[in-house]
Amino acid sequence: MKTQRGFTLAETLVVIAIISILSAIALPVFYKFQTSAKYKEAAWGVSSGLRLGKQMALSTNREHRMEFDLDGRRYRVSRGNLPSGSTTWTGVNAWTALSAEVNWSSGAACNGTADFDIIFRPNGSSETEVLCVKDASNAVKYTVSVNATSGRAVIN
Repeated sequence: MKTQRGFTLAETLVVIAIISILSAIALPVFYKFQTSAKYKEAAWGVSSGLRLGKQMALSTNREHRMEFDLDGRRYRVSRGNLPSGSTTWTGVNAWTALSAEVNWSSGAACNGTADFDIIFRPNGSSETEVLCVKDASNAVKYTVSVNATSGRAVIN
């Protein structure tokens, strides 16, 4: 007698059903993880730019600032022309765009909508400011704050 090799239709349907159930469970979790990662990426990107601004102010003995264009959904670091009271600012890097899923605002109450700058001085100090990273429903996911005395950026 000759034996047939392969899978029966019933076995194949069972495997397809199991894969479908696992996908239905895993895809929403993966989507939520991916969206959450975008908020974290935005907060870390801003924090990295703030650290760059402070480091460059210390190393070049010139003011540097982090510029936030809230309406344009972008930010960048700029160099001033003086150690204090700069009147001319030149972009150090290109504008970094915010992800489409991420919203943001400024201020301790997370309700500011005006553009703002955080200036870093050659002595390591800066201006105090808070940037809030929000989701599509404007719920705050992360806050990035800068300490005026140390110029240190902190993500909460």
